[in-house]
Amino acid sequence: MDGTGACGINCLTCKLFVDGRCSPCGSGISEQGQRKLAAQLRLLGGVCPILNCAVERKVEYCLRDCDSFPCPHFRFGGYPYSDGFLQMQSRRRGGGTENPPQSQVH
Repeated sequence: MDGTGACGINCLTCKLFVDGRCSPCGSGISEQGQRKLAAQLRLLGGVCPILNCAVERKVEYCLRDCDSFPCPHFRFGGYPYSDGFLQMQSRRRGGGTENPPQSQVH
């Protein structure tokens, strides 16, 4: 079982998983990821846009493998990372021109 979701969250450390209320998403290239999308569609009537994109693009982990990270799925979806984290990622990847306050520089 792959405990890390395509978004980078380690589901195995989440209380929802530990309590048996949720299963790990898996990577964007795993059968587990495809099963998670099917379960989301069946139970929720929709899917996680991040996992769906990773599966469609055959990207294992967005943070590591996607040249478009951070993309609009992360920037405007409100989940799973904060704007500050995404700005730091953009800066360090050479794509950001933001100048956040010093307290936000990581």
